[in-house]
Order: sequence, then structure tokens, then C-alpha cells
Amino acid sequence: MSDEGRPFLRAEGLASGLTTGRLRGPGYRQLFRGVYVPASLSVDARVRAQAALLIAPSDSAVSRHTAATLWGGAPPPDWHTHVTTFRPPAAALAATRPSANGGRRPRAARPREWGRMDVEQIDARVSSDRSEVVEHRGVRVTAPVRTFLDLAQDLDLVELVVVGDSLVKAGVVTTDALRTGAATPGRHRRLARRAAALVRAGVDSPPESRTRMLCVLAGLPEPEVNIRFVDAEGRVIRRADLGYRGAKVSLEYDGRQHAESAEQWAEDIRRREQFDGWGWRMVVVTSAGLNQEPAATLARIVEVLRSRGEDVGVRSGEWRRYFGPRHLRTA
Repeated sequence: MSDEGRPFLRAEGLASGLTTGRLRGPGYRQLFRGVYVPASLSVDARVRAQAALLIAPSDSAVSRHTAATLWGGAPPPDWHTHVTTFRPPAAALAATRPSANGGRRPRAARPREWGRMDVEQIDARVSSDRSEVVEHRGVRVTAPVRTFLDLAQDLDLVELVVVGDSLVKAGVVTTDALRTGAATPGRHRRLARRAAALVRAGVDSPPESRTRMLCVLAGLPEPEVNIRFVDAEGRVIRRADLGYRGAKVSLEYDGRQHAESAEQWAEDIRRREQFDGWGWRMVVVTSAGLNQEPAATLARIVEVLRSRGEDVGVRSGEWRRYFGPRHLRTA
């Protein structure tokens, strides 16, 4: 192959001089039926997207989970590559209908191939909406706003907020753009509108989004994101993931099981002591506390806020629809 850094069709490989035996050997890897890459090539979402589009109708686009990943978002794990194919315009479809004498129009008048793709590991869906399809890093892909709106068909409220927060963090869309898009007519817009209204700028990670949503859906006040602490010269010296500025309570997500090093351990102690010196109380939220024991996590947050004089409590049970062991996803 002249370009060893991209996927290629089996027919293309054979035409370039490769043999079936070589394609089946250790030097190449089959990603999808009839699509190969060199075994040395690192396969990521972009490579899989390029491979899927090789066997998709020519005007198809990568979409949903895969598009979100390509834009720098954080969708839930999913082992499919997601593609949207497009219905031809009505006039083109009419060209394929039987003529008055019962025959069909010449092949040249028929629309190009379209429809669902029956290919293992590819989740392809058909759409009549050809809007907001762009080229990004050499791949035809749905634009960020459309990607967010399309995912409302597949994701729940919390997952969609996580995607929105991460797309905003990636700098490819704004909160206003998501809300404007969600206000347009379309399928699953009720969920999209609610999720878009809860997307925030400045969120650093999906666990922070989920921690914030746990509080919101439990009826607690929404914590502020990315609280910055500055010195006398206005320089940022510390930040809190989430928190309640008035109560001086910060919520810090820590996904580690333990400190990676003595230096990290010492830095954590310095950070906590500095927060203590400023009169702030830190509530550390762990992966287990968020995913396996959300009720206990909420109880800890409520207890600390009440100790600071806040009249709060778990006043909604909606959080149970989205948090807990039975809601964990795997790829």
C-alpha cells in the first residue's frame, strides 16, 4: 500500500499487489468486513471512523457516540462505530419507482446506494436530515450541536449532560449553542432541552459532571463549578472542582484508590490544610461513593452543608433513576 497510515478496502489492497494470504497474516488487521489496516497502525476512534465510511454510502457521516469522541467529548462506552446514512431527496426516490409499463427507470437515473448497513460493529441509522454535517480531521462527521441532539435518542439525562459539558470543555461548542439547538423542533427535544439547560462551562471531567447532577437531581442547591481562589495580585493559586461559595464547602472528586507518590500525598495534605486555613470544608467524592454508594455520598454532603447553617436536604428521589450500581455502563 502506498499509504500505510490509513484503512483500506480489501479490493484496494489486492489491486496494489497484496495477496489474500498477506492480508490474513500478522502484518494486517481486519477492522470491519472487507476493511483492513496495517497491524502497526494504532487504532483509535478516528481510524475506525475512516474505516466505517469506506463501506458506507458515499454521503454518510460519522455520528452520535463516535462523533462526540472525535469532537473531544466524553460519551458512555460503546463498542460500535456510529454512522448516519441519508435518504435520497424525494425526487431521486421517485426515479426508482416502477414506470407506467411496470419496468424500472435506467440504472443511471437511480439514486446512489443508501439505507441501513448490516455490518458487525457498526451502528448505522438512516436520516432525512442532511444538515450540520462537516469534515473534521479528514472525516465526515455530524457537527457538535447535531451530535448532542442525536445522542438524546440514546442517552439518559445525566449521560447527555456529561457529553454537553465535555464538548463545551473541548471548545467546539458553547452552552448557548446547545440550548439554541435544543429549542428547535425535532425528536427527543424535551430531553435535549433539559440537558442543555444543565450543561455548564468550566467542568473538567465527567465525574465532576456526574457529582453535580447527583446533587441537582437530589434536590440540593446546584454547586458552582470551577471555583478559583486568587492571591492579593489576582493570580489563581487554588481551584475547587465544585462547591458552595457561601457555605465555604467544596466537593472534590478523587478517582484514585490511593496517592500515586509521596509527592502527591504531600501535595494533597498541603491543599487540604490550605482550604482549612481559608475556612473551607472539603468533601471528597470517590468513584465508589458516586457509583456504588450515592445515597451515602448525598448524606455526607447534606451533613456538611447543614453544619454550615444551610437548610438543605435530599428532597427529590429522581437521582435514583441515574445513580447506583445498576446504572454502570461497560463498553
